[in-house]
Formats: sequence, C-alpha cells, structure tokens
Amino acid sequence: MIAVRRTYLPKPGAGGKLAALVKQAGEAMQTAGFNKPTVYRGWHGAHGRLQTEQRWDSIADYEASRSAVRKTPGITSVFDQIYPLLAETHITEIFEISE
Repeated sequence: MIAVRRTYLPKPGAGGKLAALVKQAGEAMQTAGFNKPTVYRGWHGAHGRLQTEQRWDSIADYEASRSAVRKTPGITSVFDQIYPLLAETHITEIFEISE
C-alpha cells in the first residue's frame, strides 16, 4: 500500500479559497470512484499550507488513476481553479506504507 501526499502553498490572501477548492476536489474524486483524500492544514511553517493524503493499493493503481483523473471533467474543472491560487507548483511525494 502507498500514500500519495501533495502539498499546496497558496498565494497570499488565497488560503481560504484554496482550502475550499481542495476539499471540493476530494469530494469530486470520491464521486468519480476514487479514494477521497484526507486534507491536512499546516499549523507551523508556510502560512496557509495544505497537504492531502490519498492511499492506493499499489503504485500501479495510482499510475493508472492519473489518466482517468485527467479525463474526468468534474475533477479537472476544480483543479483548473486551484492552480492559479498557488504560490508555486504543488509537491507530490509517494510513501510506501510499512506496518
């Protein structure tokens, strides 16, 4: 199992709108049949930073989802609103879950 974490840093003044849209994107993913990401708000560090975590059974499942996500207007339309709010491109990290 893997966890895919994405970190988003908003432009000044865009934190509230970014948080609402990231939550909306997660709901759109769930509606489209994907696992809904957990959203974390940073308490320390960069102001307004958000991180999402989405679990997948394997890296192959995650990779296969990328094409499907890009073909899902309910998801891409939300990300089209997210990207202009970012101070920099989001960071994606993939972790293997070991128990």
